[in-house]
Amino acid sequence: MKKLFSSILWSFRLAWKTCPGTLVSVALSLAVIACIPLSQSLLIGNTVSALSGSNGGTAWIYIVALALVVGINIIAKRWVISNMLILKSKVNYRVHCMLNNRLSTFPLSDIGSTKSQEDIRAAREAISKQELQVHTMSVMTLVSAFAMVLLLCLNIANVSIVAAIFAALCSLPLSIAMVILAKRDYAIYTLMYEDYRAENYYLDNLMAQSRAQELHLMRASRFFSQRVASWRRRAAGRELSLESVRGIISIVAGLLCSVLLFASLYFLVDSGANISYVAGSLIGIIACVDATQEVGYSFGQIINGALSVQQFRRVCDSDTYDHVSEIKTSNPNHENISKIICKDVSVQYEGSSSFALKDINLELMNNQMIAVVGASGAGKTTLINAILGITPIAQGSITYKGASSESKYNMLANVGLVSQ
Repeated sequence: MKKLFSSILWSFRLAWKTCPGTLVSVALSLAVIACIPLSQSLLIGNTVSALSGSNGGTAWIYIVALALVVGINIIAKRWVISNMLILKSKVNYRVHCMLNNRLSTFPLSDIGSTKSQEDIRAAREAISKQELQVHTMSVMTLVSAFAMVLLLCLNIANVSIVAAIFAALCSLPLSIAMVILAKRDYAIYTLMYEDYRAENYYLDNLMAQSRAQELHLMRASRFFSQRVASWRRRAAGRELSLESVRGIISIVAGLLCSVLLFASLYFLVDSGANISYVAGSLIGIIACVDATQEVGYSFGQIINGALSVQQFRRVCDSDTYDHVSEIKTSNPNHENISKIICKDVSVQYEGSSSFALKDINLELMNNQMIAVVGASGAGKTTLINAILGITPIAQGSITYKGASSESKYNMLANVGLVSQ
């Protein structure tokens, strides 16, 4: 729970620093939307009361006011959607810049480790999943929905507390259904993406001209086309299963919502409420249910977004990895670079029991062209990475212009490389 609140506060600080005006605009618009069901309930109740009392002039005033409220509701919702997209876009740009700037100051000793690579990959995925960018908006949407239900139920509680409780419960079935569906969607879509990725692999081979010709010569085209159909059929099956379950859960949630709505209206009538009050409460409850049915998705985004925030902050905000200032180089003249000396160099990768390179002795002279030749896996790239200081050496030494290659930042500042 502490991590959840910490993630929420961090998201709000990020949104405030990125676009404070848009954040305030969204908050104010959601506050207006939260008051709409209560306003509709009161206006409809007063309209019915005025019409039943043959007070046509007053009824028209309430009807005009009701039309204005409906118009404000539509405008506010569109305004919120537009500003949320703006805020999401700006936050997305900012977090990309934050991560890229952080990686530019990452120590070489850390960036090559398995743990740091896992953390960096998780931070990238946190951005690509878009949960981090909408975390603040999900929290604000959830708070707005809670305020909406609370305001309406407080008004109903003036007549019947039991009716108010059932009115509040009306919003739960669809919200819970959305939470269940959100979890199922996440699990199913993850598998579907894997199916589509496998399908695209075989499809790309069929469509690429040179590879398609090779497959035709090997008489393997039919096999690849069958694999495309197989993976597509598997993904379609998952999607159909997802939609069938979605329909069943939605029907059950709708029936529960209807029962709770009936109970709320029953206790309202039983408490002696007049027809105008019951009519207004009915419209207000339906408006609340309609407005809060997507709250389940917002709740799921808050939980998932908190995890994404933690993954992002582990790289960008924590002290787990040191920061390195801009590399300072001596900018040596080309003629002063004499040679690179590798003496008894051995390289052993983490987790391996054998050496990738063993006892390498090499001198690279100034202006000398050297070809490193060997079979695949012989260690050509490993040797280059060791000379650059990217891959740590287990034994021996590499000196460059009189300095050890272990001074990696000085090394990289004076070496250029174009990989294949």
